[in-house]
Amino acid sequence: MEHRMSYYEKTKKDYENLTPGLKKVAEALLNNPILFATHPAKKIASILDVSETMVIRFSKAVGYEGYGALQSDVQRSLLTVGPPEKEPKKDTHPFSLVMESDSKNILQIAEHLDWATIEKIVHSLAGAETIKVIGYYQSFAYAHWFAVLLNSLLDNTTLYRPETDIGLTKHGAEHCVIIFSYYRYALGTIRLAEEARNNGNEVIIITDSLLSPLIEYADHTLVIPIAKKSVLEKGPVTFSVLNSLLLHIAQKIGKLDFINPTSNYYIK
Repeated sequence: MEHRMSYYEKTKKDYENLTPGLKKVAEALLNNPILFATHPAKKIASILDVSETMVIRFSKAVGYEGYGALQSDVQRSLLTVGPPEKEPKKDTHPFSLVMESDSKNILQIAEHLDWATIEKIVHSLAGAETIKVIGYYQSFAYAHWFAVLLNSLLDNTTLYRPETDIGLTKHGAEHCVIIFSYYRYALGTIRLAEEARNNGNEVIIITDSLLSPLIEYADHTLVIPIAKKSVLEKGPVTFSVLNSLLLHIAQKIGKLDFINPTSNYYIK
């Protein structure tokens, strides 16, 4: 049976031949297909600050008759996790089924991540003088976990504590601020992102959508397209992405022994 190329494969194949304007639309599609699955061309154009004609031209440039055909393909792809599978074994435990679902989500999201941006983030974090990690509400758990492990690698990372900390004190691009912000976006993180930008810090935003209001303050934006996922589904995907970041940072700075067990059973 002949393989039918997905919107993702078509966009990747033709990306280098696109004009800068069309590449902007392509990058948005690759980073956040949910945006294209749920909005008309006019809305996409407004969000990306391009013309509606540009969005339609992009659709045709990658092989579709128009935007409607592109949107239908994106919707179909998002609804299809993978090929039909065998029926689960009758004795499969419900807990195991949840973990299988998490695995599928991770694999599906991995296909749509901007790995070039992730490499830039690894480079920035590995070379920063200090790092402040920020997250409010549900994002605080991701920020806390990442800050603890990143500090064990780099010994220069602290967690922003919303209940006690008041603003950001470091100035200059050598000080990196990384902010987790998922829908609904906390006003506190928006204010801190703006403050970090005004301080001249290097700002990394990890968010779930190109619609995130923090993106305008970012030097690097990592969009994990999980805005439509439930709170419980977001966790495993986010931690998997962070795990990849940590391992690549460890490799870059020559500390891969970080991932190996040690003989120290107690935290000093």
